[in-house]
This record gives sequence, C-alpha cells and structure tokens, in this order.
Amino acid sequence: MNLELPLDRPPPGFDPADIQASPWQEHDRPVMALALDLAGRCNIACRYCAESASQPHHRPFMSPDTLAKAWDWLIPDGIPRQGSSIRLGSGEPLLAMPLLQDLADRLERLRQAGQVPPEVFLTTNGTLADAEVRDWLVSKGWHVKISLDGPQAIHDQWRVTAAGRGTHGQVAEAVEALAKRMPDRFSVTAVLCRGNDPQAVFDGISSLGVRRIELVPVVHSDPNILPDGKDLARYRAFTEAWVDDWLATPEGTEPAELVRLTNAARRTMGYDVKRVVCGAGRNFFGVGPEGDIYPCFRFVGLPEYRLGNIASGPDGASLKAFRQGVGRTYEQRPDCRNCWSAPLCGGPCFSCAELFGSGGGAPFALHCDFMRADAHAAVRLVNGLRERSPERLLALLAGLVDLHVEA
Repeated sequence: MNLELPLDRPPPGFDPADIQASPWQEHDRPVMALALDLAGRCNIACRYCAESASQPHHRPFMSPDTLAKAWDWLIPDGIPRQGSSIRLGSGEPLLAMPLLQDLADRLERLRQAGQVPPEVFLTTNGTLADAEVRDWLVSKGWHVKISLDGPQAIHDQWRVTAAGRGTHGQVAEAVEALAKRMPDRFSVTAVLCRGNDPQAVFDGISSLGVRRIELVPVVHSDPNILPDGKDLARYRAFTEAWVDDWLATPEGTEPAELVRLTNAARRTMGYDVKRVVCGAGRNFFGVGPEGDIYPCFRFVGLPEYRLGNIASGPDGASLKAFRQGVGRTYEQRPDCRNCWSAPLCGGPCFSCAELFGSGGGAPFALHCDFMRADAHAAVRLVNGLRERSPERLLALLAGLVDLHVEA
C-alpha cells in the first residue's frame, strides 16, 4: 500500500470515465421502498445524534390507520412489486412493538396468499433487543442492523441513556446473539467520532461474530465531535490494512466485510453505478407518524421538505423541486462534478449535504474525505483480486441491498 498517494486524485490505473452511469432520465417511478417513522422518538441520548440535532423531538407514534395507508401506498393492488422493501429506523422502532406486530401480520398474510412480501430492514440501537425480542426478530426473517460503536470504552463515550449511563453491555449482548443466529441478515453500523480508533472499533465489533460492519464518519455541527486530519489518516491506514488482510487470507476466512468499502469495490467493477446516491424522493420515501411524505426518514418532521401526504399522494411541484434541488444528480453539483470518486458514491447523501453541508447543496466535506479513502482501498482490493484470484471477485457481488433508483 502507498499512503502517500493523494486522496484528491484517483489511484494509478483507475479511470472514473470507465464506469460512468447511463445518462439520467428524470421521470416518475413506482414506489419501491418506504421508511416508516413508527415511534417518532428514541429511548437513549447519543451525544452525536444527527436526528435529534435536526428533527423535532418526540414526534407522536404512528397510528395503525396511518400504517395501513402507508401499506396500501406501497402495495396498491395487493401484489408487492418485486424488490420492494420497508425500512424501519427513524427513532427507535422497537418502542413501537404493537405496530411492528401489525406489520408482521400483514407480511404473513401476503405469504399465505402466495405472494412474495416486501423485505424489511430494521435498524435499532439494540438496548430493547432482549431475549424475547431477539426470538421475535429471528422468527420474522427481517434484516436487522444494530448501532454499536466498538468496544465499551469507545461506545459508552457516545451512546448513553438520558441519565448519561453507557449502553454497551446490553447492546453487545444483543449483537453477539443475533450475529450467531442470523449472520446473513445481520449487520452493525459504527459511527466514528473524533479520536475513535477505527481498528479498535472494527476489532471490538468483529470479536462478537459480526460479518458485515459499516463504519461511518459522524455528521454533526459541532467541530469538536467531528474527526480531524489525524483521524482521517488513521482511517485510511486501517482500510488499506483491511485490504491487505483480505488479499492475504483464503476465500472463506476473510476478515469481516467493510460494507462501505466493498460497495465501492462493486462499483469499481461497474455494478450499481448511479448518478444519485439513493432513491430518496424518487422511488423511496419517508412517511411520518401522521402520514406526511418526505424524501427519506432523515427529513421527517421538517416542514420545508414535506412532499405531501399518503392520503392524497405526493405533490407534483414539491417532487419536482426536490429532484432539481436537494436531490439533484451529482454532475449538477460542482464539488462532485470535479471529483474522481463521484461514480463510486453517487454523490452526497441528500440530507447530510442539505442539513450539514457548507451550503448550496455542497457535500459534507468530511464524508467526501472518508469516501475517497474507501475508494482508494476499493480499487486496490479489486486490482489485487484480479491478479491473485479472479474468481473471488464474484463474492463481492453478493449482498447488494443499497436503496437505488434506475435511470
């Protein structure tokens, strides 16, 4: 590895022009995914929580009637579209167990009718995932993601109760149990704040048996929380060392997957290349507790980003304004247009750019730095496997679950 290669330029031998997505075609698409804000609140008080920094606190619980209307919007004729999904992650969804059971019953009725139901992706902080809840989650066949920031010393610095107590013990117990019982449907996300050692974070999570780990830099307005240049350098060294480990070990014994990096590797090979980072505001929408429609769950409760209500559907003018503004494609953003790694990420997260960027839809610069570190490492992973073991490249094509939208 060569950590002296500048991140603002592509690594030698990589030409982003080789993986450009097809020209963008803007048109209305069928709704394929909904993120439902069931609980409207969280039971812990993470010190870096971007949602609490930008969204209204303690939104009401979603009513069963609103859930039913959201269901009908996603499945208007009773037959789910192939590839449709439901996302549960705004606030803490395990606070709304009656609604989760309502949803599970609806999915089961589809199965009994011979239909393939939408896939469900639930993200939780893990503090409520006791043995009974874990049994329930395993039995439903849903995909589950838990937020765990690494070993206790790191996790408990940031992810605490309202009284300031650390949550690592109960979360780690849930992580270890679910990683063992549903390894193919389970993953962990860790947020990297200033001073957090990514290697220690990764090792602390993988030691619990987790096979899919997503490390993401924090998004926040407080500069004291954000990683600095030393943290970026440490992250880059970590990703390059992870590639070394992956290349040096036989197939089937690789270290746990770094989700962001392997997604970039797939795009390096030309798969899932896109001109928008996700389908938010196009075929993916967030639904607030009272049925209001937003581009995604990160905008729920912010009136300026409201796109309509499920009772009457999205407002055409609001949709058009979002797609041409906040949700525009990456080549319409000067920072992205001039960035070599834009095809590997699809541009900035719309909400991060809008709510925490430097204005005018510019990306959140810190995230761009970390993305380019992932991209450099991803290119080296792909080139290394091409030289040493081309058949192992096929393994990287599995597990694509990103929300995306076709041109």
